[in-house]
Amino acid sequence: MKKIIITLILSPSLSLAQIPVTDAATNGQLVLLNKNIMALQGQISSLNGNMATLIKLMQKNVTATTNSSQSISQEIAAKRTAASFVLAAPEMAQLIHLKEKILEAYHGAKKNLDDYSFLDEKERKEAENYLGEMIASLSTLLVHAKTMASTPDLVDPSARLSQIQTIVQKMEGVLNGVIELNKKLAQRNEHRKAIQTVITIN
Repeated sequence: MKKIIITLILSPSLSLAQIPVTDAATNGQLVLLNKNIMALQGQISSLNGNMATLIKLMQKNVTATTNSSQSISQEIAAKRTAASFVLAAPEMAQLIHLKEKILEAYHGAKKNLDDYSFLDEKERKEAENYLGEMIASLSTLLVHAKTMASTPDLVDPSARLSQIQTIVQKMEGVLNGVIELNKKLAQRNEHRKAIQTVITIN
């Protein structure tokens, strides 16, 4: 009985003696937990910084892509529409002037063919065929010029102007061809007329 009483008296002392040990262990775990939480907070802070940087880079990339897309859209729109400087270029005015000159030369040559009485039938037929080819060539060139000036295809404005310049040069060739034919026929007719006059006088 004595032992039981002593044990009961000492029990609270024994259990009190273990509290500091438990507190020390818990405190150690709390310190370790605090260190881990601080380390985790540092990693989260670093991650937040990295995320902020990444978001800024992504925003820049989106802005750059949008600007690039707008620039490409504008470039495509410019290539699909004849620039005002192409339509107002001297070559366009020259093209219209050349068309009128060619038609004038053509009608003059056709009239002269009717008036030149010293040309034979073969010469007349060859001249008419040549004039027909020149008019067909003029028509093709004018269609090409109209297409270059107004096509919605992707064509750089400077390329449009370059094509118009080439067409103008070809039209100059057509005009010169008709003028040369007219000169040749006039000379031939006058030469034969002169010979006929000499024969008639003699």
